[in-house]
Amino acid sequence: MFTGLIEKKGIVLYNEAAESGNRLAIEVDFSNLESGESIAVNGVCLTRLPFVDHLIFDVSPETLSVTCLGDLKAGDYVNLERAMLLGARLGGHYVTGHVDCLARIDTLTAVDEYLQVDIGPFEPSDFKYLIPKGSITIDGVSLTINSVRKCGISLMLVPHTLDNTTLNQLVVGQQVNVEFDYLARIVAHQLQAARLI
Repeated sequence: MFTGLIEKKGIVLYNEAAESGNRLAIEVDFSNLESGESIAVNGVCLTRLPFVDHLIFDVSPETLSVTCLGDLKAGDYVNLERAMLLGARLGGHYVTGHVDCLARIDTLTAVDEYLQVDIGPFEPSDFKYLIPKGSITIDGVSLTINSVRKCGISLMLVPHTLDNTTLNQLVVGQQVNVEFDYLARIVAHQLQAARLI
């Protein structure tokens, strides 16, 4: 489980096709890492392999098919978060590291030192998870949905987020990893099971 609060930005060393899937290497200055621990890379939960110098991950074909990780190349920056510890402060929201869908950056609008980001399109079935002032995770970053539009959502990125994540490098047309709010998904699932939605 993660919080969507990014701890570090890492830089991709390589992202190479392996026998099955990809081998992804990232340079970052984390300390006291353990082999096998879970680390969210742009919002995707991956398992650290036992190498000393860098973060090394195997990325499965399934993960490559449903996320943007296959697009990463040497020199790209990524958002990184270690799994939260039991009893730690939850500053963002519950994030599983399991991407629900990909979405596209539609528009980027500077508003003083802030950045308004419009993202879409989403499937009609996704809108039960898209709640104004609710939570969403974009490339691993916990964000608040400002408003829900006909085909997408609007977000407002604050200066701290722009300074400490890769979201300051977004470009129109770029795809991003999206994870819907875990609690909204549970509620929607239970209501659907009860045939209320």
